[in-house]
Amino acid sequence: MECTELLLRLGDDEVLVIDLRDREAWDELMLHIPGAMRLSLSELTQSADSLPDDELIVLCGFEPDGADSRRAARLLRLRGRAPEVLDGGLREWIQAGYPTERHASPAHEGWTVAR
Repeated sequence: MECTELLLRLGDDEVLVIDLRDREAWDELMLHIPGAMRLSLSELTQSADSLPDDELIVLCGFEPDGADSRRAARLLRLRGRAPEVLDGGLREWIQAGYPTERHASPAHEGWTVAR
């Protein structure tokens, strides 16, 4: 799937964007596609059967050669799903200037407001 097509579908309740970065890569680059869910390949392996089957799954990789997206797509296809792979992954999305969200710093996760 091209980035422009995903941009047009952002906010659609029938689209689930999965950011395939592991926790370390997620913490290094604090940006993601709006509404994306982070699941590393190993986490996806464990939870693939619990993903919704009535939504288009778009896999957003981070490896420059796209190997992470291809592995994830193969895994989901073996389980009867038909995922789309975002062309160029997160790197191309950011380079094109498409919207991103900043996620919480790992140092701030779990903080609560004192009352």
